[in-house]
Amino acid sequence: MNNPQKIWAALSHNSVDTVAYLPCNKLNNVMKYKPDEFDIWDITKESAGLGLCFGRSLADKRTAMMIQNTGLGNLVTDLYTMQKLYQTALPIFVSWRGHYKEPIEAQIIFGDKVEDLLTAIDVEYKIIATADDLVGLEDDVAACFTEKKVKVYLLSPELWEENLPDYHQFGEPKINVIKAEAPGYDGSPSVNRIGAIEQIMEVVDDNDIVLSQIGFPSKEVYNTKDRDTNFYMLGALGSATEVGIGLAKSIEGRHVYVIDGDGSFFFNPNQLFDLVAYNPSNLTVICLDNGSWGSTGNQPTLSSQGYNLSAVVRSMGIESSVMTDNADELAEAMKQKTRFLHYMINAGNDKVGGEIPMRAVEIKDRFMKSIR
Repeated sequence: MNNPQKIWAALSHNSVDTVAYLPCNKLNNVMKYKPDEFDIWDITKESAGLGLCFGRSLADKRTAMMIQNTGLGNLVTDLYTMQKLYQTALPIFVSWRGHYKEPIEAQIIFGDKVEDLLTAIDVEYKIIATADDLVGLEDDVAACFTEKKVKVYLLSPELWEENLPDYHQFGEPKINVIKAEAPGYDGSPSVNRIGAIEQIMEVVDDNDIVLSQIGFPSKEVYNTKDRDTNFYMLGALGSATEVGIGLAKSIEGRHVYVIDGDGSFFFNPNQLFDLVAYNPSNLTVICLDNGSWGSTGNQPTLSSQGYNLSAVVRSMGIESSVMTDNADELAEAMKQKTRFLHYMINAGNDKVGGEIPMRAVEIKDRFMKSIR
């Protein structure tokens, strides 16, 4: 068994069956030996991958990530407000660029600081530079899951002197024909966010899952209708839909509703690309569009300047979408399991309800128990 095969074996023996992957040519040696039984989720950004992995963990599935070390800087906040906050396990295998026979200056300046970064953010790491460092990897990965922690495995290029830049089939542009047309909006919404959430929660079935964006959306869902099958995001702006995708793809027989907002999608449009790419049939994303950053004081977002999220979604190929400000049309679209529901609302936050009284781990444990 060669070194890459030992890595895959350690994951397989720990019931990891899916890897979220962002290419690095130093990881090609690993990917060449991927066993057929593994599912690879090609991610567009490291933090987006964290959301997908977190969603899978809520369904009690085990996932690993494989990324380049420069990508560690792109996931710090999300790592803290998902995996570490809710105490969910994630082994991350990282190609450690910049410290061993590295010809690229930009890689060197970051690579020398990777250990300092991981120490500073309190993330355990293990350097894997030789075959001897792979001894005990199976048990090490097992500890990630039993201790519910994140651990980074720094894969030095020393582990495989051979570079395989061209082993795989090359990508090529094959662009779908899309004719997209979306209505504009210049109406008068009848409700603010909490009013919309009240309407949504009246339609949600007892068997359905509701996952809500951070800040006031989660707080208002809790104060409107707390349920064991609600999952409240407490951090990681721009990740709720990613988490919903990962969860929906990993659970059967239940429909997942994500209550999100316009600011979230302007902050992280990768979510919309992933909604198209992964396309779970049991997921409805409800974008409550008030043209505002609601949780920070209702400052205007780009939707206040005319940018049309429905048009963006349709241009990506999501035909199942509805734009409305009408409660009956909202309810009907939900019953039809519309993929993207663009609901126009007034700015303004609930002034009455209190904060969610549960800690993150309590929210997670209650939710996971309820969907087993």
